[in-house]
Amino acid sequence: MKNLFYMLSFLLALSGYAQERTIKGKVLDAKDGLPIPGVTVIVENTSISNNTEQKGVIESASLGTVTDFDGAFELKINSNIKTLRVTYMGYLPYTIDITDKNQYNISLKPDVSELREVVVTGYQKIEKRKLTSAVAKVEMADIKQAGVASLDQMLIGQVAGVAVTQQTGAPGTISKIRIRGTASLNGAQDPLWVLDGLPLEGNDVPQNYDKDNIDVLSNFSIAGLNPEDIKDITILKDAAATAIYGARAANGVIVVTTKKGKKGSMKVDLNVNTFVTQKPDFSKLNLLNSSQKVDFELSLASREDLTYRDGNGEISRILKQANELGAYRSGGFSSLSSATQNSINALRNINTNWGDLLYRSAINKQYTLSLSGGGEKSDYYFSLGAYNEEGATIGTGFDRYNLTLKNNFDVTDKLHVGVGIFGTQSKKSSYISDTDTFTNPGNYSRNANPYLAPLNADGSYNYDKDMTGYGNGSVYIPFNYLEERENTNYELTTRSIKALLDVDYNITKGLKASTQIGLQFDNNASEKYAGKDTYFTRKEREKTSVFANGAYSYFLPVGGIIQNSNTDFFQYNWKTMLNYSTTLAGKHELEFMVGNELRKNKSTAINTKGFGFDPKTLTTTQIIFPTQAYASNLNYRTYLKSENENAFASLFATASYTYDRKYTFFGSVRYDGSDLFGVDPKYKYLPLWAVSGSWAVSEEDFLKGNEIVSNLRLRASYGLQGNIDKNTSPYVVGTNQTTTILPGQSEPIITVTSPPNDKLRWEKTANTNFGMDLGLFNNRINIVTDVYGRKSTDLIGLQSL
Repeated sequence: MKNLFYMLSFLLALSGYAQERTIKGKVLDAKDGLPIPGVTVIVENTSISNNTEQKGVIESASLGTVTDFDGAFELKINSNIKTLRVTYMGYLPYTIDITDKNQYNISLKPDVSELREVVVTGYQKIEKRKLTSAVAKVEMADIKQAGVASLDQMLIGQVAGVAVTQQTGAPGTISKIRIRGTASLNGAQDPLWVLDGLPLEGNDVPQNYDKDNIDVLSNFSIAGLNPEDIKDITILKDAAATAIYGARAANGVIVVTTKKGKKGSMKVDLNVNTFVTQKPDFSKLNLLNSSQKVDFELSLASREDLTYRDGNGEISRILKQANELGAYRSGGFSSLSSATQNSINALRNINTNWGDLLYRSAINKQYTLSLSGGGEKSDYYFSLGAYNEEGATIGTGFDRYNLTLKNNFDVTDKLHVGVGIFGTQSKKSSYISDTDTFTNPGNYSRNANPYLAPLNADGSYNYDKDMTGYGNGSVYIPFNYLEERENTNYELTTRSIKALLDVDYNITKGLKASTQIGLQFDNNASEKYAGKDTYFTRKEREKTSVFANGAYSYFLPVGGIIQNSNTDFFQYNWKTMLNYSTTLAGKHELEFMVGNELRKNKSTAINTKGFGFDPKTLTTTQIIFPTQAYASNLNYRTYLKSENENAFASLFATASYTYDRKYTFFGSVRYDGSDLFGVDPKYKYLPLWAVSGSWAVSEEDFLKGNEIVSNLRLRASYGLQGNIDKNTSPYVVGTNQTTTILPGQSEPIITVTSPPNDKLRWEKTANTNFGMDLGLFNNRINIVTDVYGRKSTDLIGLQSL
């Protein structure tokens, strides 16, 4: 038996020995082909455990080796091991698929993101050491805030020279952004947003956007992005950085780079945020309570010299209705009848807190789930997002849902393909409050009488007679905020899909061709409804009062008013580029890029308006107009369809030269053509250009190695930027209307709204910039200073004749 045991042990040992094999190889740099010493080659998910001198403690070590000075390695492994992992700092990891071969040569690719800090401009990736323009880069991790709905709001107070103003306090509101001021009178004044290389349309804030109203619902194409999907933001300020974008870039450019997957096993991230929006603290306003307001009105009523609006206020109305105003002024409060005193004293006990009725503390939620990972040939990133915000104003809210999918594939060593899809749906809800100044919640909550009960004893709405009505108060129209909130509705639903396809091909060493096709689909649908029993409808009805046959009548049908709008927007953007970079004699770095861009966009909007709307039958009633003039009033137009289509073609090029890593010179030029300026050929195209340079002073011998100044770079640039006022046309623009020339007959006419202008051209902005980048104490302290000047010419505006 003992001999049998020894024989089996011997056979097992031989079997184990037979299963071992020796793998040899060499690790080289994929760029220059030189061997890399010190590279780690390990067997993943495998370890060897040994007992230690300390009882109960086991020491584990991975099975692997490192390359020698010549980049060679040798490793004995079990024959059932199928892969080896090769890693080295500054290089992308690589996985060896073990086959029947025993000899392997591995080429590691440098990890550019680790070796050098780059700035993404949308067209190029520029090393920060070669930067000659005014650029600010913000990492999303540094500005990310829970409870902030959109990316534009996160930029508030983050970057010098960038002013961000949140337009309203409503959920999902948009922000007005100005980079170094304004460069146009009537044209676009907002910066251009670029998503992973795709310039986005639909980010201009309307000039009539009113900060006092909560129901001016609008949408940004950039606002639909989930902030959790963003990696970093780069803001291009001067002409050297923005001229490559040609038209639309005079107001600056904001480049958004989204996250992508990293090589390795799947990473799952789940973020859940709950945040509270506090109700406004009205105690800080020191508003009058009911008793104080009654005393204040009594003091006013006692003075005969105060005649301005002496009929306002419930005290004045009570005294005048009881015919006791004269008695009060001569004998005081005690001279009033007991009934009048009781009516006045009853007001002291109401104390309506309008702040509590109009505002609330809201609990809001934010969810994001992302999956990312990748292998040697591809990576992926997938995320789902949900955002729910209840407004501090009761009756308002914002909901958004996101889906993001990105994949990158190395088809071959030279061909790289990337795809990205960004889908979003959002819904803003509110109610109508833009009828008059006093009807917005901020104004009403401060000015409504505290002694006014919102409801009467029978449950009907109580109206504050001190709120001025239609026609500067000449006609009183009842208004109650709770009634308006209950019987009006305003919703905006937005759906958006942005798709990107990138293809890069490395033709030879230093020469790369790339192309990108970007698509943007946006749909905005809104519904604005006011019921029959609302101030909004009452006011519109009062406008239709007509005197005929000895009496006043209204031609607006009885019922509510409903307005619907639907806007579809589509754009494609196709750009192709050829990049070449080389280094001569170790000191002369040259980079060139040429390309062309084609883009086209089309927008279709349909607006409808119905009167006499019945919410039970969902039908409207046709208006019977008393005169042709009323029928031509645009306020009663029931249908309007508008279409807008633009096409652009561009050529562009850049060149960069760096000597000895100290002196960099950069130039760019772009030639834009647009069908907006098509009358005179010499105004149809616009060349935009920029030149710039930088001096890395800290690389000079007299400053190199300084313990205090670790980085000092001086920059200078000059260039020409362009802008478009899309509200203009070189052709005559008019509207079709009808008028009565002969009695009883209507004639079609065209009213000219804009005369022809064959000299219409691009707006231009010249930009000069001088800057300094200073890093102290190993860049622990960074100071960026810029001095700039801008001058805009050929601005389009209106002039009185």
